[in-house]
Amino acid sequence: MNRKTERGQLLTRASSISNVFRILDVTVIGICGVVVYYVQAGTPLPERYVLLLSLLVLFSTIAFSWVGVYDAWRGRQLGEEIKQLTKGFASVLLAVATLMFFTKTSESFSRLWFGYTFVTSFILISLTRALIRVFLRSLRDIGFNQKRVVIVGAGPLGKRAARAMLEQTWAGLNPVGFFDDKQSLVGQTDRGVEVLGPISQLASHIEERRNEGRPIDQAWIALPLTQNKRIAEIQTSLQDTSTDVYFVPDLFGFDLASYRVDEIVGLPVMNMSAKNVHGVKALVKRIEDIFLSSILLILLSPLLLILAGLVKISSPGPILFKQRRYGQNGREILVWKFRSMTVADDGDSIAQAKRNDERVTKVGKWLRKLSLDELPQLFNVLQGSMSLVGPRPHAVAHNELYRKKVPGYMIRHQIRPGITGWAQVNGCRGETSKLSDMEERIRYDIDYIRDWSILLDIRILFRTIRVVLKSADVY
Repeated sequence: MNRKTERGQLLTRASSISNVFRILDVTVIGICGVVVYYVQAGTPLPERYVLLLSLLVLFSTIAFSWVGVYDAWRGRQLGEEIKQLTKGFASVLLAVATLMFFTKTSESFSRLWFGYTFVTSFILISLTRALIRVFLRSLRDIGFNQKRVVIVGAGPLGKRAARAMLEQTWAGLNPVGFFDDKQSLVGQTDRGVEVLGPISQLASHIEERRNEGRPIDQAWIALPLTQNKRIAEIQTSLQDTSTDVYFVPDLFGFDLASYRVDEIVGLPVMNMSAKNVHGVKALVKRIEDIFLSSILLILLSPLLLILAGLVKISSPGPILFKQRRYGQNGREILVWKFRSMTVADDGDSIAQAKRNDERVTKVGKWLRKLSLDELPQLFNVLQGSMSLVGPRPHAVAHNELYRKKVPGYMIRHQIRPGITGWAQVNGCRGETSKLSDMEERIRYDIDYIRDWSILLDIRILFRTIRVVLKSADVY
């Protein structure tokens, strides 16, 4: 069987398993919805509930696929899978709540039915995943579906790979030895895994194990990228074996928001600036912004009117201050704020506000301290130029200054800028008097883009309230 056929069968098998899980999940959600209603009302599900349940099933299928619930999970921990399920259910909850809000149908359905359906579905699907893992682990404990693995390279990367396999036994990956060109390492062990010999003996060792009836299923190449010629030689030497070859790239030295392996014009390429928040994720985040900003504008409208009046009578000038800043993909946007200074600078050189800054008005001082001057940006969110949560937009002049000094600065423009952000709730607010202050802020922005989820956004919004009330760093 050639490699292409073998790979095709593996992909088909993985796809079939994912389809089984999809069918299982939607079946559980459907049954839970029907049973919960029958327990509550003692009657079959009415037609309008059937429609809502169908939407739940549809949204769940889309959301679960989006967050990666159906990705290959041989090497993934149960906790990580439950985390993905939580993200999926949170996305469905937000989507359905948004739909009900704009169609004004929330009063037509029982909130208890809705809540119990979600909770029971989440519990049963999680238990199903756990039971399947226990079953597969028991099979692997008796030797079924174990993968024997040799690791090429006994350095830090190779040892990290071996330890991960040993610690996560449920994955069914059994490291049986290292191969390394350093003669001094031959015979040494790490957690019971021995360095069997130099890399030149790897192919012959694999052939011997096959003849003995104990074949090596996988060879993991864990060498630094600097040894690219050696890696190519190893890959060539293993082409005549039936062992699957995997390359473990050492990406720990790269500061990436995210990355993705693509195929372009028939060539495998690693997209090192891949956007983590795109496609369905971007759509869900946009729905979140529209839903929450609409509610906040309705609730805060009396306060907005009062603040507008205070700004107007406190000093001459416009109520709103509009400043050019960079938005998503580096496009220029106009950010709205309540005017808090006697000036409205928006040129090529802008001085940041400092302690006891004479330009700040009396009303503006309290607006800035409590971040109330940012509230008009809710209109920016509704308009689509900003998000509730994201990297804070900087003035164009500051942007041009720091993009030349801080590596990775422009990564923050992969998504819409936010009214609040991960950097701000971690203490990076106010004046950036030192370059290190901005570097720290950018690190938090990149972490946010890499780790984004609805739950993280909600966490940041709640922490923002606490931070604003305690902050003394904004002038």
